[in-house]
Amino acid sequence: MSVSLDEHRLGGLRWIVLTGPDREAFRALGEHVRAGLTPLAEAWPALPRLRRHVSAPPGSDRLAAVRRATAESFGEEWAELAAFAEGAGVPFDDLALLNFRGDLGLVEGGIGCSDLAWRRDRSVIAHNEDGAPEDVGRCALLTLTGNGRPSVTAFWYPGFLPANAFAVTGDGLVWTIDHLPVAVPGRGSGRHFVGRGLQRSVSSVDQAIDYLRTRPSAGGFAYTIGDRAGRVVSAEAAAGRHAFTEAGPAEAGCGPLLWHTNHGRYITGAEASGQGTTEARGQTLDALAIPEQDPGPSWFLRVLTSPPPDGVRADPDPDRSGHRGTTLCTIVADLTAGEAVVAARDDDPVTIPLSALAEGHPPGTVASPSAS
Repeated sequence: MSVSLDEHRLGGLRWIVLTGPDREAFRALGEHVRAGLTPLAEAWPALPRLRRHVSAPPGSDRLAAVRRATAESFGEEWAELAAFAEGAGVPFDDLALLNFRGDLGLVEGGIGCSDLAWRRDRSVIAHNEDGAPEDVGRCALLTLTGNGRPSVTAFWYPGFLPANAFAVTGDGLVWTIDHLPVAVPGRGSGRHFVGRGLQRSVSSVDQAIDYLRTRPSAGGFAYTIGDRAGRVVSAEAAAGRHAFTEAGPAEAGCGPLLWHTNHGRYITGAEASGQGTTEARGQTLDALAIPEQDPGPSWFLRVLTSPPPDGVRADPDPDRSGHRGTTLCTIVADLTAGEAVVAARDDDPVTIPLSALAEGHPPGTVASPSAS
């Protein structure tokens, strides 16, 4: 089966839609971004630090363990990354090391993301995707479809599996992801590979919970997961430890409002590193007054796109060493209305049906097709 690749735009974001078998699609994706990825691969700031970290024990032992566990348990996802490396013309070992960056005990807390979620009569999940300043304009939405499974659209950093920001699936699931720092990795697979496997494997909140319980990651992610029925669950999965908290009435859950940043709220071993702003952002979100009426997307956008102290938008601070976090994109998924509001940094928000976002159908745009 041939692979088709269309590139669109959704507001200020690139949107790449891939149709075809997964391995072939990832190879075509690598070819598509090869020209832009080559200079990026020569300047990935994390790569020299990671190479030093794994040049001797304990880093080298941790890399060997997570690499072995990932190849054994996530063969399809491992093959996808290898196919992308082949198409992009970059060393697979470098890409594997980058995708393992949170699984090796190298804790760096200067950059992080923020989640807000709500469930009462209305259910909403919202997320700030924060990255480095050099990631502005570099990332894209990536849709994978036509592979015998429901389609999925994820926020994608070139060179990484599309598994560490947010995802919307054709089954009606939405989840957002926050990095959790883990100084002592567990006996598990790479967290990016676990996250990509989640896209390939689940069609309900309960399946997602069971999946994360039974597939431990060496490092850590916090997931906020919702479905068409309006369930909203916060799931922390780090170094084999798990915790699940559901939003809803106080007698049934933790109350209508959930938040998460970049430290464990319910598990140990994922404490704030002290290098970033996760605790400050958490305090801002924790201090939010519970709205009397169910809030709409504009309430979430205001909180996520406003700078401190009123919100949690991230901007690099040259006067504070290590504080390079930059809000790249904000998404508000209104599960009740079946719509998403997507806003690239400093760009006007765009509203799109969740089903169209999941299936790769931008409204009112013209595709620029290519084929492999």
